[in-house]
Amino acid sequence: MALTLLDWYFIIYFSVPALLLLIYTIRRIQIVEQGTALIIERFGKFYQRANAGLHILVPLADEIRYITWRETDVTITQGFNGRINENVLVKQSSLSRVDMRENIMDFCNQSIITRDNVAIDVHPMLVFRLIDPVRVAYETFDLAHAVEKLVQTTLRSVIGDMGLDDTLASREEIERGLASRIKHICHDWGLEIKSVELLEITPSSTVQTAMHKQIGAERVRRADIVTADGIREKLKLEAEGHMQAAIAIATGQQRVSIIQATGAADAKLSIAQAESESVGIIAKALAEYDINPAQYIVGLKYIQTLASIAGRASKRTVYFPYEADVVGSLAEVSR
Repeated sequence: MALTLLDWYFIIYFSVPALLLLIYTIRRIQIVEQGTALIIERFGKFYQRANAGLHILVPLADEIRYITWRETDVTITQGFNGRINENVLVKQSSLSRVDMRENIMDFCNQSIITRDNVAIDVHPMLVFRLIDPVRVAYETFDLAHAVEKLVQTTLRSVIGDMGLDDTLASREEIERGLASRIKHICHDWGLEIKSVELLEITPSSTVQTAMHKQIGAERVRRADIVTADGIREKLKLEAEGHMQAAIAIATGQQRVSIIQATGAADAKLSIAQAESESVGIIAKALAEYDINPAQYIVGLKYIQTLASIAGRASKRTVYFPYEADVVGSLAEVSR
């Protein structure tokens, strides 16, 4: 049996609303994943927080509370002239689920002036976790935007009381101060701050040029100090070397003098002993002739001296004293 046009009209008239009602009924069934939460309102008023599991919404009474969330995507590129370019892309969306897992909130560079009037760019980042979906939904309209402005103003307040050198050297102190100031406020908004990180602290190009010059001058100063220390140590070692050499030379000369003096003393002692023995022998020989050995030795020395004088006199006239006793003794001995 063929359907008429009127039959098709009634079929479409009743099937389309039935299909829409079926789709609406199916959408009343909500499955919440693990690690997320759902806010349900009944007649426009907060009804319950739906955790992980299966939940059925009452038709025409229950509705899902959507949350406004803003995500910031920061991309840093470097141009041909060496200048760093920052591209910021902001995405705003409405979320039906509140993600309870830890997440990262990245912000664009914040331009801040330090206490000594130096402009710097600071790139902050938050590690957070949503702990109370109800407060996230009802305490603020745009939680991400509110946290961004809170971090921006607090960071300017913290760094504004510090100089450039303190800012560059006290990154951990700035992170702790920033976290302690915004933690209780974010907790009231249903957000728990895990940590605050400063990814970059970048001074302006003029300040960077001045810092590079300062670093270069500091390295030159250190090089000069090291060179001066090296020269001082060199002169000190050379002076100590000269001193040790002089001490060694003086010690050697002293030992040589001592050895020479000892040798001369031993030689004189040997000569004296030999002369003593020879005098004894001469005395024994002259005892037979009853001659004094002393006179003999003196006479002998006298004759040797006269011979030496006569040899050096050459053409000069020399007058010799006459000692009859000495010459006579010698004459007797010679007989």
